[in-house]
Amino acid sequence: MKKWLKGALLVAGIIGTFSLTLAGCHTKAPFSNSSEDILFNGGVVSVVGEHIIFSNSYKDDNITSMDGYNEFAKSTYLAYTDFDDITDKYTSPNVNKIKGEVTGFSNMYSFVYGNSVYYASPNKHQTSSNQNVFTYVSFFKSNFGGGDTKELFTTGQYDGTKAVVRALQHNNHAYLIVWDGASALRFVNLDTSEVTKIADGVTSVAVPREKETEWNGAIYYTKNKTDSYTDGNDVFRYELATKKGKKFDNNSGYTFTFVGRTEDDVFYTITEVLSSGKSTSGQNTSVSKTCMATAQDLDKYTPTTAGKEFYSSSTVSNVYRIGNNGMDKYEGYIFTSSLSGDAQVIYHSLEDNSNTLLLEKNAFSNILFTYADLVYYSTSDGISYKSVATGETKVVVSGMTIVADKVGYDYYENGDLRNIFFYAERVYAEDDETPTEERDTNKYLYMKDAMLDDSVRLVGKTVK
Repeated sequence: MKKWLKGALLVAGIIGTFSLTLAGCHTKAPFSNSSEDILFNGGVVSVVGEHIIFSNSYKDDNITSMDGYNEFAKSTYLAYTDFDDITDKYTSPNVNKIKGEVTGFSNMYSFVYGNSVYYASPNKHQTSSNQNVFTYVSFFKSNFGGGDTKELFTTGQYDGTKAVVRALQHNNHAYLIVWDGASALRFVNLDTSEVTKIADGVTSVAVPREKETEWNGAIYYTKNKTDSYTDGNDVFRYELATKKGKKFDNNSGYTFTFVGRTEDDVFYTITEVLSSGKSTSGQNTSVSKTCMATAQDLDKYTPTTAGKEFYSSSTVSNVYRIGNNGMDKYEGYIFTSSLSGDAQVIYHSLEDNSNTLLLEKNAFSNILFTYADLVYYSTSDGISYKSVATGETKVVVSGMTIVADKVGYDYYENGDLRNIFFYAERVYAEDDETPTEERDTNKYLYMKDAMLDDSVRLVGKTVK
């Protein structure tokens, strides 16, 4: 990026929110998208008809220099291929590069809206002291041929363990919502590319998951109090379409932390500090629980009074809705809890409000997604699912060194699960004579038919 950018708006010494149109703006797109919806397929791929847009490979290592960035970019570029070109587990299809930026990294995120692909990439802007901070994240849009490229904004800091990034639609509007996990909460109007910063100093947010349409068009967030006269924190509501916000009354002294949201069901923890006189131990201590409230009740009342207890601990995270496509008996929520020290997966039934242990600690690496009554999750060497209806567990992918938290999916027109996409270390055929020390250890995109065994196929283009 040119050095004249250093004189632009700086946030903590690095370039903040701005838009920049990049070179190659007249490259013709090789195909088009007729859908008016956001096409989101897990954040690692985007399926446009019979085309797949994806990062060709994924790298775990941190980038520490421009040389390192350029080395990453040799394989982790944004690309597309066609389903018809994908043949088997060992042969690369015809892969076409869209953009040369690094897109297969720890904070990767991509989706399609209209005839543009939106994607995240490590920041390449230099600070005012000529330093590179690759841990910050830049968000771009481009057409499917790599033209009309525009940088939407670059974060001023980024904590990937907490950050929340969502592409959502509401009332014929489309948005990209980004909380950097450290401070700034922003949204992008995808129809105009306008970037709006909602607030700095944000400590938690409640935003629906992608592809959820039944929500109120508002997001909720918390900040630390700016005064020291009262305990607790501040809770806010912000409506995206009108850009109007409000602060809830919180005279309770409680601290609220948003931990999840599915459509208009909002999950948050309430922590109360007990003084030594109220504590059974005779010392100051805190008591926490997780509550759930509808967005409508939050708007009508306050976080203190709107919620009902959901779980008797504040260790809830990764909340997903499950069983909501015709399986009323098994409708509920899946979430992780580290109440016992290590994370476990819990199933909360809406039928009787019971909580049932679904996956023991050490039985999974990450919850990936839910489909019908199935919970898909990664393990140390593959992907499995478990049914909340029958308790059945099935291995979907095994014997591969996969990236545990980078998985995508697509569906048939009737809503049935079609394919699962994942990154894994390159697989060699049994009769391949390439010496071990010369083998390619990059992690490339693979796909598997959701309904067929032994159907893993290579999507990415290998570099060796």
